[in-house]
Amino acid sequence: MDYRKAEINDIKTLVAFRKQQLLDEGEVPKKNIDSELTRYFEKFLTEESLIQYVAMDGSEIVATGGVHFYLYPPSYSNPTGKTAYIASMYTLPAYRGKGIATAILRILIDEVRARSYKRIRLFASNQGRPVYEKLGFKDTPGFMKIDL
Repeated sequence: MDYRKAEINDIKTLVAFRKQQLLDEGEVPKKNIDSELTRYFEKFLTEESLIQYVAMDGSEIVATGGVHFYLYPPSYSNPTGKTAYIASMYTLPAYRGKGIATAILRILIDEVRARSYKRIRLFASNQGRPVYEKLGFKDTPGFMKIDL
């Protein structure tokens, strides 16, 4: 398996994976969100406030995961306010259980460390929870987090 940063020409696949992730999490599609998702990925990938990785099996994208970088108001437990948010983790069903999501998550954590961020948050689906727990994420009210 090869891993690389997502590029603008990957957006069509990122949109499809995000929509499937939402369906897998039980959301009901009420309207077409392709244009909104396309604008989202274009904007944040270009600004580099989102780093999205893809796992490649040959020339096919089989999994993805991203990390957003933003600032919260400083707190005693996070004086810089720098917070990263893991989102859009998705693996095609035929590739699940092979450690691909874990590998992407490790890459994302390395990106967070490289930017000197100390806190990562995420919302975990029931399917994803074991992956996050394995790498040290803990439950807190409303989300999971890890302090680096």
